[in-house]
Amino acid sequence: MQNKSIITQCPSCETQFRVTQGQLKVANGQVRCGACLAIFCAVEYEQKPQSVEPATQQKAKTRRVHEDKTPDTFEKVDVDLPISKEETPASKPTEITTSSEADKPAEKTQEEIIKTVSAADVPTLTIDAEPVVLSLSNGTKASSPWWFIGCVLSILALLAQHLWFNRGDLYWTHTYRPLYDTVCQHIDCQIPTRVDTAKITNQQFLIRPHSEIADAITIDLVLINEASHNQPYPALHIAFSDLKGRPVASRTLQPESYLDRSIVNLKSMPTHQPIQISLDLMSPGMRGINYQLELLAPAL
Repeated sequence: MQNKSIITQCPSCETQFRVTQGQLKVANGQVRCGACLAIFCAVEYEQKPQSVEPATQQKAKTRRVHEDKTPDTFEKVDVDLPISKEETPASKPTEITTSSEADKPAEKTQEEIIKTVSAADVPTLTIDAEPVVLSLSNGTKASSPWWFIGCVLSILALLAQHLWFNRGDLYWTHTYRPLYDTVCQHIDCQIPTRVDTAKITNQQFLIRPHSEIADAITIDLVLINEASHNQPYPALHIAFSDLKGRPVASRTLQPESYLDRSIVNLKSMPTHQPIQISLDLMSPGMRGINYQLELLAPAL
């Protein structure tokens, strides 16, 4: 360890120590005395050794320096060969601590001051529970009748819309018919006619040659309205086809074509009463072997 360590003397207790150049470089030359804990610059108080011991003796007395790797704190090292004014063989090496911060004692003093504060001096934070008061705004009153009136008017408006847009179905029920009859006396309700051709059945379909007109045929029908209400007479669609199902002739007859308006009300076909109808048509010819009758909604 030639030229790698110096001997410095503590200015407070005059204790001498050996410090390596590596320790001085890490601590920027600042060291702490292991005896009185004073911090000083090792280079300024460097001492020249009076005698040089043999290398074998110096190597035997030298021990490795243990450096504390903790950053930003004073590093503790074991210094070999402590030299003092009264050196004895039984004396032990004195611990010194190198430091990279000169204000460490101030931090310890502050910590000690904080720890000495008694718990009685710390103010206690107290929270008092306050009652919650619910109040209405000045512009709204809980007992105001306008809210009730507005709700009633909204319900009545929705009900009126339902009765108006569904009047075609509701009029034919016994519950709503008196209401619609009263209202329609003052306004034009235009109740649509209720048509349900699925409830009209054909009980007879007979085709025979006309008794007086050549190349003409007579068709006899018996229709029954099985609905629970009166409805207009249906339109009759008659179609003829050949053996292969190809259309030969067809015709659609409205109620005014096969009924007499002076005798029968075209918009009121009675319920559960057979209605016999006789039609005179031109013959479809020899090809019109197949025939079909379809009941359609009338063109009112």
